[in-house]
Amino acid sequence: MIYMSKKEEEKWVIARLVLNHNHELASPNSQKFLRSKRKKSEAQKNLIDLLTNSGIRPSKIASVLTTQAGGIENLNITGRDIQNYLSTKRQNCLEKGDAQLMLKYFQKRQSDSPGFFYAIQMDVEGHLANCFWVDARSRIAYKNFGDVVLFDPTYLTNKYKMPFVPFTGVNNHHQSILFGCSLLWDETEETFQWLLHTWQEAMFGISPRTIITDQDAAITNAVAKVFSNSAHHFCMWHIEKKIPEYLSHVFHAFDDFKNKFKEHIWLRKIYTIREKWIPAYVRTTFCAGMSTTQRSESMNKYFKDYLNSSTPMSVFVTQYDKAVDARYDKVREKDYKTKHSKAILKTLYPMQDEAAKIYTRKIFQKFQEELIQSQKFILEKIEVQDGIHIYKLHLFQREIPTHIVRLNLELKNATCSCHKFEFMGILCRHVLMIFIKKQIHSLPPCYLLDRWTRYATTEKANDISSAGSLAYNLKSSTIWFNNIMTHSLGLSERATRSEKHYKFTYQKLLQLSKELDELPYEDNDNVCDDQVNESNNDLNSSEQREKFSLLNPPCVATKGRPRSLRMKSGLESSQKVKRSSSLKSKRETKIRKKGKGVSSHINVEKEFNSRETIINADPTIEFSAYSEPFEGQSGRADSYPTSFMDLMRATSYPYQRGF
Repeated sequence: MIYMSKKEEEKWVIARLVLNHNHELASPNSQKFLRSKRKKSEAQKNLIDLLTNSGIRPSKIASVLTTQAGGIENLNITGRDIQNYLSTKRQNCLEKGDAQLMLKYFQKRQSDSPGFFYAIQMDVEGHLANCFWVDARSRIAYKNFGDVVLFDPTYLTNKYKMPFVPFTGVNNHHQSILFGCSLLWDETEETFQWLLHTWQEAMFGISPRTIITDQDAAITNAVAKVFSNSAHHFCMWHIEKKIPEYLSHVFHAFDDFKNKFKEHIWLRKIYTIREKWIPAYVRTTFCAGMSTTQRSESMNKYFKDYLNSSTPMSVFVTQYDKAVDARYDKVREKDYKTKHSKAILKTLYPMQDEAAKIYTRKIFQKFQEELIQSQKFILEKIEVQDGIHIYKLHLFQREIPTHIVRLNLELKNATCSCHKFEFMGILCRHVLMIFIKKQIHSLPPCYLLDRWTRYATTEKANDISSAGSLAYNLKSSTIWFNNIMTHSLGLSERATRSEKHYKFTYQKLLQLSKELDELPYEDNDNVCDDQVNESNNDLNSSEQREKFSLLNPPCVATKGRPRSLRMKSGLESSQKVKRSSSLKSKRETKIRKKGKGVSSHINVEKEFNSRETIINADPTIEFSAYSEPFEGQSGRADSYPTSFMDLMRATSYPYQRGF
């Protein structure tokens, strides 16, 4: 024990020295808990960084290190040490400016890949307000599959609680793909207008044919102003979720409610916008088979493996790129399986062989199912009008429901009352039944949409230089470490096959370690002083001269972990689901209301005065469509349900239940 006192400036004097230990000495098994022993080696730091960047939690990292050390008794650090190391590294990153690091990352990405696009909006004080970015692969994907787009700004994935807004579509494998994403400060109409204008600018100025969103006034007004020529549909799932909230009393007072139908404010509101969400209306517009934003929500769930509620923005953008890389790897896997596998043919129809050679695996399976189901129908010819043959079809031994098919035999053109082709882009079972009966063995070209074929991708993302490789996020030292570790694992496996091999390898490693320690650094060597993954934030010489500074958005401190990353409606917030089990192993769900929950996001009035955008070339693209006017039961193209029950029946999807 040593006592010291300060006598003069920068001069300390030892006042007392006791050499005897005044405590019990640590046992050999507990020495690893001493602070002096708990030092992380550079190899351990590299491995922790590598596993963290791969989305592995600290608890799992400790398990990996324990296995590597040969048991927990041989590991010199604890799980708390790992958490402290990551926390310190994260804090050092934030001290440099979270938003500024994100901006530098964008600038680096754009410098490496000219196809990368980003836009940033600030408030008058220089704080980040809104940002949008999209890589080259997503922009190429939009050229091929940008006819239908959906987005849902209800997911919070970063420490600033900014809504994460991914633009989502569907590719020729019927997989969800990304067309860029945004972080927003608020959800006002002006913000959504800025976002949609910026996104359209990034997508070569081309508007989507159909856009699907939640039923939100700010989004609706923004879409109407920016995409005035696009069909705007509402997510039917969100509307149906609101029915119990507004119509729970209907089940107990149907007779009174029926007479007061016109007085119900919410029903009147959704009835006036029926063309935007009721299937009887939206099926006349091509939507690639999508009627809800659940595909977008599934993407949000996918990102949960890479992001969490405390993710800083600078880490958010790098993790987002990793998630996108993994997503496109799945696309390449589907491309490979489509090209190098043969479809299983379940019928003898020639059009099935033709479809198997043109469609991707997933789309062919959907087409094949329609072809098989077509044999369950009975058709009856009604009449011929101006060369158009009109048929009525219904299932065997079921006269309701019926479907009307109009066939132009000369042009080999048919339309069905179910409007599956107009909505999905794949021929329905009803038209296929007519084609088979009329000996039309080959699919007319107008029914083979390019977007569903295996040749839909006209440009390959891999052919574009630096189109989003994961190598952007790795320092040279990390790459070196990964290479050495990979070879070391193979060496360890061979060295432990016998005692002779082990002793030989061990002596060589000791010799190599000594030689490495004696190896000097030359002036022209590429030396890495630390292993912190920050190379993606370095700027080139021209960018370093820029004095532009971006401040972090305001962050409100909260106690504890947020209950959810998704903003919920009032109904969802006011409900709590309880599950209980009985002796018969039956599950019951009880809903207990806690009162009217109001879900909101911070709205702050801001005057935006700065914007940075990188604009690229604007190639053109054409979209084709095949649709016919919808005819309801009355035979009029503008017919619609005349009562509440008709309106509810219109949402029941009879054409998707085998009819």
